Amino acid sequence: MNPIISWYNSTHSAVVTTPFNFGVIDADDLSPVFTFNIWNNKGGTTDVSKMEDCTITTRDMSGGLGNTVGSEIEVVKNNWFHCQVDSLGETDLVQESSRIGKDYTKPIGTTGTTKKDNTGASYPTPIQPGAKEILGVKNNGVPADAAGNFATVSLQADVPLEAKSGQQAFKIRVNNMAPYIGNDVA
Repeated sequence: MNPIISWYNSTHSAVVTTPFNFGVIDADDLSPVFTFNIWNNKGGTTDVSKMEDCTITTRDMSGGLGNTVGSEIEVVKNNWFHCQVDSLGETDLVQESSRIGKDYTKPIGTTGTTKKDNTGASYPTPIQPGAKEILGVKNNGVPADAAGNFATVSLQADVPLEAKSGQQAFKIRVNNMAPYIGNDVA
């Protein structure tokens, strides 16, 4: 069964709906930091496929690199967003290593383990995902019990002084190689 991917807010208390509004960000400024939890099978009663080889980036609304002549999306084309993978213990949000966009993707995953299934029963051994993986095992949906089933990321835009004014529509895209799907938050 395919992964069941859902995006939640920083406290796991509300589903993030699309399109997500990052708000107005002035040129030559940083946006606020937005933290998201990307779940696979949150509170699922049966196992689904784990997400493997997970990466995050930005794309234009058609899935492109933001560089289509006449329909350029600067936020994607010029790699304005930074991503820090909190569930991997990263602290590089303001560094070049955290940029995502046309030229960059970033591996995501978690070092957390899933300890309990949806009935509250404990697994004999906590289940831990491999590198760049998010588990799809059944779980009770409680972050402390199911930390192997989600990745936590913090995103921040770094808008340059020469940015054009106006709204830009784009996607935050998580890709995984099993079963070859992507999920978007716009």
